[in-house]
Formats: sequence, C-alpha cells, structure tokens
Amino acid sequence: MKKLKIAQLGVGSHSQINHLPSAARYVELHAGEIELVGLCDLREQEARTAAEEYGFARVYTDLGEMLDIEKPDGCIAITPLEATLPIATQIIRTGTPLLMEKPPGVDLSETRQIVDLVEGTGSRVMVSVNRRFDLALQKALAWRGDKPLEYLRTTMIRHRRVEPSFMTGTAIHAVDAMRHIAGDVRDYTVDVRMVAGAWWYVAQFEFAAGTHGTLEVLTTGGRKGEHYELFGPDYSVSAGVADFDTGGMKAWEKGNLVVDEIIAPDLPNFVRNGAYGELVEFIASLREDRAPRPTPADVLQTVEICDALQRVAEKK
Repeated sequence: MKKLKIAQLGVGSHSQINHLPSAARYVELHAGEIELVGLCDLREQEARTAAEEYGFARVYTDLGEMLDIEKPDGCIAITPLEATLPIATQIIRTGTPLLMEKPPGVDLSETRQIVDLVEGTGSRVMVSVNRRFDLALQKALAWRGDKPLEYLRTTMIRHRRVEPSFMTGTAIHAVDAMRHIAGDVRDYTVDVRMVAGAWWYVAQFEFAAGTHGTLEVLTTGGRKGEHYELFGPDYSVSAGVADFDTGGMKAWEKGNLVVDEIIAPDLPNFVRNGAYGELVEFIASLREDRAPRPTPADVLQTVEICDALQRVAEKK
C-alpha cells in the first residue's frame, strides 16, 4: 500500500483543537498509511511547535514552496474566511486534492467561484462541515434507518454571539446538517428579530422529499446548545452534538424510551464532534481515487440558504 503524503496549512486555534490532533490520531491508528510531510503557517515558530507536537516532518511559511517541494497527495487548509478563496484556488490549480474550511468563500459569490473552479478542473475538494460526521448524529441516523421522516427540528443556541455574519459563518453547520438528514430544500420562510444585540432566526423548511422542518438559531440564548430531533410514525430520535451539547442520543418508539446513550464519552472531543471522521473520509477518497464528500457543489444550496436568511436580517 502506498503511503500517502499529507500536508496542512494553518496552525490556529481551530486547527490545534480539531484538525492537527485528527492527523496525529490517524497516523497512530493507521500505521504506514499516511505521512505528515509538511505544515505551513506564516508564524514560523508556532508552526515548528505544532509540527513537533503532532508529527509533521517539515515546516514552511510559503504555501507554494510546500506544495512544490512536497508534492502531497492531499492538503488540508484551515484558513481565515477572507483567505479561503485565494488559498483554495492556489491549491486547486496545482491539482492537489483539498480538504478546505467552511464556508467555501467569504460570501455566496466566492462559493460559486470555488464550485465552478472545482467542476472546471475536475479537482477533488472536500468542505469541512463536521456535523455530517458527528458521532451522536450519526448514531441517531443509523438508529432511524429507513423509517419515514416527517418532521425535523434543529436548535442552535449560543451565548453573546453578536456578529452579523453568524448565519453564514456558523449556523451554516445547522443548515447543512439538516440537508444531510432530509435532503435538498424545496422552499423556506423565516422570521427574524433582534434579541440582546443579535439576530435570532426561526426558519421553516419544506424539503424536496416531503419532510418539513424548523430551524431555530438563538445567538444570545444564554448558553451553548445544538441538537437535532427527528420525528416519524411512532418514533422520535434526538442527538446533541459533542461540541455544544450532550454528545448523546435518545430514541423513543411506540411510547417507550428505547435508547438513552452518551456516545463514546471516553474519546477525544475532536473524534466525537466529527473532525476526525472528516479526515477519515478525505483519506479514503484519496486511497479510492474518488471525489470526497461533501464537495463544494454538495454544500452550495446550504450557502445559498444561509446567505438568503442573513439578507433578510440585514434588511430589517
């Protein structure tokens, strides 16, 4: 088996919490499958410290130099939002498969540019929307199986998140998870109001498959919480994601609580919250020579919906 060469850009806090330890864990659990060849950041000393801690062979301060010298089989790019488009474009144009940060652009226009570039070049690009890989949500979906889904309710609660771009920058996770669960959206409406200096959203969705759903985004709700509740004939199942909720799932069937479980409480949070699962999918796509999921095109409708909801708030 060929050892895949993996490079990474970015050693900021999000990377340190999720993506770097995920890479180190993969090496530990899959000996001989990948090599962490290069770690790049403008802050050289921080990059050197992170490279030593997580097992990257070499450090760079120039992305182009790293890609040219290492010629990696895949690159992970954890970037500030304003840098996402130029950095992703640079990596994609080299033909290097890419796991990129969400959202795939500072706005809808940039996201569409990335989608067009990926489709035009035939590149393999994955977007980091980790709720799709959250262990509690995955367990809930596995329990549901093929039971009909009539209604989906999602609640995202935060404390003092007053940034105007919360919907497009963070609530994108909730919208994307809903699409992952119920499929593409046919139509939606939204009620928006200002509470304690931030926008609260209550959106109603009609999914193409016939499911209906509600999304509540409460940015100044006084606590952290994020859970997904699925309802169908004689059952309901709920999941609280690991980063902001219980990390557990409950299921009821015919009036009885049949599952009440905290999922993998002994595992690191970057595993429970889906960050490690993203990396597993990305490396599997390299090994199998296929497109990773989700691609920028897969999350385009998510970005379109979040952009539209945020514009409603901006017009208030």
